[in-house]
Amino acid sequence: MTLETLIVIFGIAGNVGALYVAWRADKNAFKPTGRDEEHVKRFVETAPLHLLHGLTETSEPLPDQP
Repeated sequence: MTLETLIVIFGIAGNVGALYVAWRADKNAFKPTGRDEEHVKRFVETAPLHLLHGLTETSEPLPDQP
């Protein structure tokens, strides 16, 4: 085997290893989480009404704003 062949083989092996590390990092990057109902409740209670209006189809009409 020539030196160039060894360089190419090690380069390919390094690229495959880097691809595996990147794939594993991407796979483990995000954890599926559910909605935190308490957090949503606090957000809705403290959010300005004009920003909440129209977010859902069941939104109640806003009271008259000054």
